[in-house]
Amino acid sequence: MAKDPLAEAGFYFDELNKLRVLEPDVSQKTSELKEECKEFVDKIGQFQKIVGGLLELVDELAKEAETEKMKVGVEVKAALLLTTSSSYNIYPSLLLLQAIGARNLLKSVAKQREAQQQQLQALITEKKMQLERYRIEYEALSKVESEQNEFIDQFILQK
Repeated sequence: MAKDPLAEAGFYFDELNKLRVLEPDVSQKTSELKEECKEFVDKIGQFQKIVGGLLELVDELAKEAETEKMKVGVEVKAALLLTTSSSYNIYPSLLLLQAIGARNLLKSVAKQREAQQQQLQALITEKKMQLERYRIEYEALSKVESEQNEFIDQFILQK
């Protein structure tokens, strides 16, 4: 079986019968990588927007929690004053229970926020590793492309 002389020289025809200097599979892989990189960059942008929104939400919740803590502190002080002045009154006990419940709620919100932060940190690490893999693959394909372009230039100069 005879080899195509153009293919031996590094020239190929694509599906539109246009002359190309890259092998069709390398060209296709390069295009696929370019699309994957674009999708990855888009996903990272979306991720950054989501994280930004989440951080804003967490900041708002922290401010609200701080406000509630201040309210609870005042209510607890008032409840303690009322319990010392009248031992038969039920209202201060309710305030005290409400304050304890609010404190427990704040603790659980803080734990949830910490767990969510750890999950997001793990996701960020995973995306950084994926980005590094894509960067290395892109560099390798760029090197192959430059070598092929150099080969073509040398081939043209020899003719």
